[in-house]
Amino acid sequence: MIYLILSIVFSTITVSFFKIFEIKKVDTFLAIVFNYLTCCLVGTYFSSHKIYQAQVWQSEWIWITAGLGFLFISIFYFIALTAQKISMSASMVSAKLSVVIPVLVAYFFYNEQMGWVKSMGIICSLIAVYFISNNEKDKAKNGHLFYLPMVVFVGSGLIDTLLKYLQTNYVPAFTAEDIVTATFFFAGSFGLVFLSIQVWMKKIQLNLKSVLWGVLLGIPNYFSMYFLVETLSRFESTFIFPINNIGIVAGSTLLAFLAFKENLTRKNMLGLLLSILAILLISFS
Repeated sequence: MIYLILSIVFSTITVSFFKIFEIKKVDTFLAIVFNYLTCCLVGTYFSSHKIYQAQVWQSEWIWITAGLGFLFISIFYFIALTAQKISMSASMVSAKLSVVIPVLVAYFFYNEQMGWVKSMGIICSLIAVYFISNNEKDKAKNGHLFYLPMVVFVGSGLIDTLLKYLQTNYVPAFTAEDIVTATFFFAGSFGLVFLSIQVWMKKIQLNLKSVLWGVLLGIPNYFSMYFLVETLSRFESTFIFPINNIGIVAGSTLLAFLAFKENLTRKNMLGLLLSILAILLISFS
C-alpha cells in the first residue's frame, strides 16, 4: 500500500503547483510542456528499456502511449485551467469523479468483482466528491466555465482506462517505468510542437521562470504516475482507483484550505468525512 500512499501524496503536490503558477504569474502551458520533458528525462534514467531503444519503438503498446500522451498534456492543461479559474478542489473533483469510468470498464471487460460493500463505497465516494466540490460562491462566479470540469471528467476517465489496459496487457513484459516514460515522451513531444507554433505566431514568449517551474513540476508528476501504475500491478483497479482518487481529492481540498485559503464549507467537511467512509468500505470489501 506504500505505493498507493506515495501516488496520492505526489498527485496532491502536483495539483498544488497550479495555484502557485497563478500566484507567481507563471505561463501555465509553457510550464506544462517542460514538466513533461522533465518527466521523460527522469523516467529514462529509471527505465530498464530506454525510450531511444529500438525494442521500445517496436513494441505493440508504443502507439497506445502516443494517444495517452496526447490525452495527458491536453487534460493536464484543462485541470490547470479548472484549478485557476474555479478552484483547486473543483479541478481534482472533476478529475477523480471519473473513477466510475475505469471501475465500470474493469467490471464489464476484465471480470473484476464488485460486491455490495464495494458498490456502497463507490456510491459514497461519488457523494463525497459532490459535497467537496459544492461551493455556491464559486458556482455563481464561474458558472459559464462549466465545460472545464466536464472535459476533465471525460478525459481523466479515458486516461485511467488506458492505463489499466496497458497495465493488464503489457506489464511486466515491460516495466511501469517503460510505459510511463513513453507516455511522457509523447506528451512532451506534442507539447513542443504546439508550443513552437504558438511561439512562431508570437502568442507565447519563452521565459526562464516558467521553464524552471515546469522542471520542478515534472518531478512529483512523474512519480505520481509511476507509483499509480505500480499499484495497479498489485491490486484490482476497482479497489485502487476509488481510494487513489478520493485520497487525492481529500488531500488537495485540505491543502487548498490550509495553504491557499480556499473556502471549506460544512458541505465540504461532510464530503471529506464521506471520503474516509468510502475508503473504509472499499478497503474492507
